[in-house]
Amino acid sequence: MNPPMDPEQPAGDFRVTPRLVVGLAVMLAGLVLALDSLGLVDGGVFFRFWPLALVAIGVVKLMSPARQGSSAIVWIVAGIAFLLVTLGRMSFAGVWALIIFAVGANIAWKAFRPPTVPRESSSALDIVQFMGGTKTVVTTQDFKGGQATAVMGGCEIDLRSASMPEGRPAVLDTFAFWGGIEIKVPDDWEVVSQGNAVLGGFVNNAHSLPGAKRRIVVTGLAIMGGVEVKN
Repeated sequence: MNPPMDPEQPAGDFRVTPRLVVGLAVMLAGLVLALDSLGLVDGGVFFRFWPLALVAIGVVKLMSPARQGSSAIVWIVAGIAFLLVTLGRMSFAGVWALIIFAVGANIAWKAFRPPTVPRESSSALDIVQFMGGTKTVVTTQDFKGGQATAVMGGCEIDLRSASMPEGRPAVLDTFAFWGGIEIKVPDDWEVVSQGNAVLGGFVNNAHSLPGAKRRIVVTGLAIMGGVEVKN
């Protein structure tokens, strides 16, 4: 059964997101593996360029309407560094040196900026975590859903301070691959779980109050990972 559509989302509204890049990269990897098993291509040659997926994610973040410049630069630099390693132009020691430099630069940059609370006020989520973790606290009162992807990492989404209009369900699409996604919802929300798991778990542990008038539909796929919804 297809998840309900957001009545305010145009059917033909298409945009490139980091999750789309991850999906296309996984599809391409599967295709290369299949062709390699048939002896049609040399998979090793293609997989040398896997860090280009990280660069593509960074470029998409950089061009996103949301201000994600700092994280976009990190993705791009990490992709270029790993690409130099796979091409034999840099050692892993060099990658660690770049990571240490990036961490130091990030600390110094934040020292010049006023402290901020990690909260998300937009009505739709678009979260991608790769080999890392994050926590997002959503405070919007017009939550419409969105998407969350965790690849070899994890993300925690706290919706307990958020709300949505009655009668219009929010759809949150998830994808966890060797990672985990934890979603915390208010107890006055009804949770509909429409996800699937392969060698992983897709669990709904949320307890809704009787007569809950707000509904969130959690869809997606967990492969050797997990998605959990709770209060």
